[in-house]
Amino acid sequence: MTAMLSGDGIVSALCHAAGVDSRGASLIRVCANAVYYLPRANAVVRIASVDTAAKARRAIRMAHWLEDIGFPAVHVHGDVPEAVVIDGAVATFWQYLPQPRQAPSVVRLAPLLRRLHKELPPFPLPPWDPVSEARANLQLAVGMLADRDREFLLRWCDRLSRELPSTPYRLPYGLIHGDAWAGNLLWHGDEVVLCDLDQMCHGPLEWDLVPTVVNGLRFGHPSVEEFLGSYGFDVMAAESFSLLRQARELTMLTGALSALASRPSIAREISRRIDTLRDAALCRWTPYE
Repeated sequence: MTAMLSGDGIVSALCHAAGVDSRGASLIRVCANAVYYLPRANAVVRIASVDTAAKARRAIRMAHWLEDIGFPAVHVHGDVPEAVVIDGAVATFWQYLPQPRQAPSVVRLAPLLRRLHKELPPFPLPPWDPVSEARANLQLAVGMLADRDREFLLRWCDRLSRELPSTPYRLPYGLIHGDAWAGNLLWHGDEVVLCDLDQMCHGPLEWDLVPTVVNGLRFGHPSVEEFLGSYGFDVMAAESFSLLRQARELTMLTGALSALASRPSIAREISRRIDTLRDAALCRWTPYE
């Protein structure tokens, strides 16, 4: 869990195994991963549970391939080209890109997705399966999430696993980012690149449009219509949207469960979000802090 994956000890151990200087490491954020800036190496290290080692290795492979084809995505750090695994944790090391105060607009995401959705790597992709991933995260949260909330989310998983396979899509299946929202954009000089490649898989292209719309509905984020117009498809008018929205909200809840032990504010917000869903309340959520 994330409580075990943050702190000087685990950062030092992983960096030592990678041959990277960890002195001066500073925490950037912690949620599904613990992310640190390493000033001595001009690198970013992403630390996750060893259970996700296969996903971390896949992200590294995807990053190398995207770099080979010239796609604007974050680069693996040159000194550590592969994932590093020690007891209980897996780390990947990435090029550090200093960010200005103003984050990229989500509208900048649309052309990246249009291009990404035309590509296909020369190696097998895992199938899109948000429900199985949600179940795995719930299993890791046993004893940390209130039984009532856990049972609610498991019933949600059961329903989506029955309904998603028969959902009709207007866009084809292909390579998707899997977690495409403005928070996974970084400035690289004057250009914008994709980051957080852990969820990349083969799935319905519509899925990559849903996070931006859900963020607009739940957090009041602007530019949703401009984003959809730039991409060229109104996913909100698609028959699949209602179910995909529910699947996205499920992943937004379960993806943060690893931070329950170390981040009381996230635990409180998850509980509040579940209450709104249990009551079918279309109210705003608060971003995790």
